[in-house]
Amino acid sequence: MEVVSRLLRLFGTRAGRIGGMIRAALSVLGTDMKVFLPFLILFVLKAGRGLLSLALLYMGFVTQDWERAFPLMLVFMVYLPVEIVVQTLLQAAMSQMARDALVEGRPVWSRVAVTLLRNLLPLLFIGAITYLVRRARGVEQGGILGFVMALLVFVVAEVWDLVSNFGISAIVVENAGLKTLVARLKQLRGHVPETLVGVLGIDLAGGVGQALFAGGVVTGLFGGGALGYVFADSLPEMFLARFGEVDVNVLPPLGLLALSFTVSAAISAATVLAKSLYFTSLYLFALRPDDLPEDRRKALEAGLVSGAGLRA
Repeated sequence: MEVVSRLLRLFGTRAGRIGGMIRAALSVLGTDMKVFLPFLILFVLKAGRGLLSLALLYMGFVTQDWERAFPLMLVFMVYLPVEIVVQTLLQAAMSQMARDALVEGRPVWSRVAVTLLRNLLPLLFIGAITYLVRRARGVEQGGILGFVMALLVFVVAEVWDLVSNFGISAIVVENAGLKTLVARLKQLRGHVPETLVGVLGIDLAGGVGQALFAGGVVTGLFGGGALGYVFADSLPEMFLARFGEVDVNVLPPLGLLALSFTVSAAISAATVLAKSLYFTSLYLFALRPDDLPEDRRKALEAGLVSGAGLRA
């Protein structure tokens, strides 16, 4: 999350404010390493989806063991919705820990479990809508209509990203229902720039990090395929695949893909939880400042000021 915070400073004053607030909150959360448990779980979950897809590629191109591949394909089909639901629960857990650390000075672990159980249904609802929005973004259509639809889906997705992240913070901080959430969203009118950049800026920072790495991996895949062709007989035979009359060892490209999925999972998990941390901090700072001890309220305010490069 510190990497995301630093990347945000590249996108100007408003994004710098987000980075400052994240660093200020991390200075509190960093006193207890267990607060990074949600990140580790989410990282393993996201990396697992990529590695599962590699296992299916291996079975499809090398072993052609369809009896074993079929149940894995079924697991892969349900993996994404399960991942997004668990991600929503982890966001709520991180939000609760952030709230406790900022308000009370340390995470209260029993309160995390109580929050998840008490708000399980609304959190599952948020996860389900997030999955549907994710699926809608993956649908591609050609032509002008396709472009308009893609733009519309992008806007809806970003609006939902704001509502879901802010909604999780509202649920955690004050057990908010729909009526309270609508009222709190209206109260954010004085913080619209920071709120919008909180969604777009953190996503953009994470996307830039993933794109920079992915560009090198795509280039490397061609080299990995070439190595697999040239050294087909020298590498482990269990990775040898036949494409027509050509033998290629898929170990180098699969290795590069595994590295790509792992790094991408780390960046994605950091991006998701950075938003959870940011919106919880913003919620407390903007809407419930009296809940914060004076020193921590000043720490968040100092993070905003230093991030913006402004003077109070």
